[in-house]
Amino acid sequence: MSGHYRDQLADQPLDVEILSQESVYEGFRRYNVMRLQHAALSSDATIGPMDREYLSVGKVAVIIPYDPKRDAIVVIRQFRTCAAIATPNAAALELPAGLVDPGETLESTAARELTEETGLEPLAIERCFSMLPSPGLVDEQATVFLAIVDAGKLSDTAGKADEHEDIRPILAPVDQLLEAVDEGRVENGYLITCANWFARKGRARAQALQGTLFDAEEM
Repeated sequence: MSGHYRDQLADQPLDVEILSQESVYEGFRRYNVMRLQHAALSSDATIGPMDREYLSVGKVAVIIPYDPKRDAIVVIRQFRTCAAIATPNAAALELPAGLVDPGETLESTAARELTEETGLEPLAIERCFSMLPSPGLVDEQATVFLAIVDAGKLSDTAGKADEHEDIRPILAPVDQLLEAVDEGRVENGYLITCANWFARKGRARAQALQGTLFDAEEM
């Protein structure tokens, strides 16, 4: 790796000028067209102007619901439009997640979506990391949360009927879930990313989070 500052292993700022922007379709998602130009990475040149289209989604909370007594993560199965288009498996496995509503914090969204999509309440919850799932196509920015849960009374069904949600929560032993990811039996990007994060850090973070929970209960 060279000593050039652009070769540092971190996301970096870049001068971008948005020349125009318009929404060309508004439905379940909003589709925008932007005309822009930006500074070159290795010279004083300017790249563009150019037109770029993107889906406008916004901020999302993704939850890893972990039951330490059972050493298991609650995943969910539901219909996904683009899974049906791209694969034979329209009933995909994923993690609870949802958009941040106006006036909500990321934390309150995470707790709400966990309950709506699994029926479980978080006993403790904390932010872990953020990610851009497809920054060339969509402005979605996801923040991943680890939640401690008690899955002893996990329901077979969940979701909001008025949003056409048909969700089946599933209690997945951690090692079996990691095996499913390693063997390519799931393709959801958030689930794959979070499973690999959990394999490296999850149990230790959960233990620390449980300690915070127990300290609060003893006060």
